[in-house]
Amino acid sequence: MTATKTTEKTTDNLIKKGTLPSGIKVEFNPSKSTGHTLMKARKASGGFATVIYIMAEIATFDGKQLPAPEILNYQDHDVIAIEELWESAKPGK
Repeated sequence: MTATKTTEKTTDNLIKKGTLPSGIKVEFNPSKSTGHTLMKARKASGGFATVIYIMAEIATFDGKQLPAPEILNYQDHDVIAIEELWESAKPGK
């Protein structure tokens, strides 16, 4: 099951929004992720959950920012949907 997604254009950025299969609403700004965010996420995750660690830095879940270990406690289909939301934020998607 995949997350539903919408895009809201604001003055300076592009906010991505989605709803996970469990109903949790996710909102993030992919432009907040930099090379530094990526390196920090890779180091913290050991390279295995990099997307989740990036999303922990730039996303809110039902309006709250959560640490990556808490996000990783979500149901597997929600974690997969978060990864898919990140993938859909690539330019040209």
